[in-house]
Amino acid sequence: MAGLPDNDLSTDVALVRRVLARELETINEYEAHARASSSPEVRDFFLHLAAEEKEHVAEAVHMLRLLDAGQEAHFAKPVAAGHFQGAVEGKPSPAPAAPSPAPEPAAPPPARAGRNAQAETPSLLPPQRVVYGVPAPPPSPGAQPLTVGSLRRSR
Repeated sequence: MAGLPDNDLSTDVALVRRVLARELETINEYEAHARASSSPEVRDFFLHLAAEEKEHVAEAVHMLRLLDAGQEAHFAKPVAAGHFQGAVEGKPSPAPAAPSPAPEPAAPPPARAGRNAQAETPSLLPPQRVVYGVPAPPPSPGAQPLTVGSLRRSR
């Protein structure tokens, strides 16, 4: 199987993947609790917890990319337009095209302001900014790649 780590980090890779799976499940649970809540305060509480778990997912993906070169190769590969459409229409996925370099944006992307800002188009982003077709947030200046303990930042 391609992409399996062949060094002593394989245990670490398995641990990070297990944590990633648990974080994703936890996000689903918190969001379901928020939808089920009749109290706005309780709903906000669960959405806050889900947002923290999403940060943990980003950190786990970052760690996975550092530890597993085979997985990193998949993140670096752009997702072709229409890749998922065949499954929706009951057709086989299109044959993979010859790899081409990711297009460079003509101008820097506009800064996103708040939750309701329009999302960047994944196909126009360099591959290192895309996680499974969802734009990854730009790195924060001076941010550490992995946090331990509280995620609260002093202001």
